[in-house]
Amino acid sequence: MTSPERDRRRRGGGARYALKGKGQTRVHINASLVEDIISLEEVNEDMRSVLKSLQEDFSKTLNIRTSPGALDHIVISTKDGKFPLNQLGQISLKSSQLIIVNMSSFPEATAAAIKAIRESGMNLNPEADGPIIRVPVPKVTREHRESLATVAKQLTNKAKDSLRKVRAGAVSQTKKAKSTVSEDTIRLIEKQIQQMADDITAEMDKLLAAKTKELLG
Repeated sequence: MTSPERDRRRRGGGARYALKGKGQTRVHINASLVEDIISLEEVNEDMRSVLKSLQEDFSKTLNIRTSPGALDHIVISTKDGKFPLNQLGQISLKSSQLIIVNMSSFPEATAAAIKAIRESGMNLNPEADGPIIRVPVPKVTREHRESLATVAKQLTNKAKDSLRKVRAGAVSQTKKAKSTVSEDTIRLIEKQIQQMADDITAEMDKLLAAKTKELLG
């Protein structure tokens, strides 16, 4: 690499700007031009991992218990290890108020399955009839829906905290290059990182809004 090319990189060459609303601009940095300072691709992956975890938490935790899939995420602890309930038992919906879990293939895990369902945080009280587990589903009240909406908000806030930690870590890593690159380059990278975090935050807010609407109707 020639000296002029190296200098251009140090000055933040390769950054582009795009207007966004009144007086707002977005920075688009060519990640390859700053890879010796920070991997923006890895930062983006870490941020998207936080979003994915939130989506998974919503799927596992926020349901109104009206389908067999509502129990799929429950994990059973057995002497042979931990297994999802749907791997050891056949789950079916008998009615809107009753879920049946057939543990005939692994009857020795019935007690553990009952324990796992009872401690799932879904306010369920399973009953055993041999290898058959009957899971009465309480009527979904407005209070329960509002409670789940509150949990959704709490999970989202927790995810935003995790996202802020990823952003702070990336900014901290960028600042370590202050002795070798210009302040303008550092500021451009920091702005790019903030934009990435803002984009993920916006997706989280959309996810929360959609889930809240689903829960509250």
